[in-house]
Amino acid sequence: MITMDSTSLGGHLLCAVPQLLDPNFRRSVVLLLEHNEEGALGLVLNNPLPNTVADVARGLDLSWEGDEDETVRLGGPVEPMRGWILHDQPDWDPTAEEVLPGVWLTTSLEPVTRAGHRAVGGDHSRVLFLLGYAGWAGSQLEGEIAAGSWLPVPIDTSDGPARYGVSPRWVLEQEPEDMWTSALRALGVDPGRLARAKLGSDAIQ
Repeated sequence: MITMDSTSLGGHLLCAVPQLLDPNFRRSVVLLLEHNEEGALGLVLNNPLPNTVADVARGLDLSWEGDEDETVRLGGPVEPMRGWILHDQPDWDPTAEEVLPGVWLTTSLEPVTRAGHRAVGGDHSRVLFLLGYAGWAGSQLEGEIAAGSWLPVPIDTSDGPARYGVSPRWVLEQEPEDMWTSALRALGVDPGRLARAKLGSDAIQ
């Protein structure tokens, strides 16, 4: 699904700056899945919900074998009942799309249940359950980036440790509470300076 060309930010993260006042995106880190002239679509990675993945999995007739305390994340304000699963188990869903090296996206459970793969998680695998997504109309995201609301962070898909930006594994492994500061530091940006700049602009107002 990720679209990547010379003008696309598909395959990047977006980090919201503190000045972005929309409560849906406060200090959000978004994985952009699509970005083209028609618009953009992404998943907020660092907004945990109270619901546990175990509870949601039971409601979907799946068996969650991961951490019992793992929570679902709000992927964005659009269609909040629509589910997305990012994972590193290519054999679990025969129709999953590899959106980053080693990271697959499942958007429907029908092929999973048809294949008899009801168990998910466990065996040191990484799985993120998300509800909803973030969407932008054509040119809307470009305007927000030009206004300074978002900082694009590259995802380094080369072999070995990420040289600039973050690695694909970061998307699955980084704890949500640390994602915003970690992504900014990977870009060479001091999160503290951004926060102080926000406080300074508030004082001026």
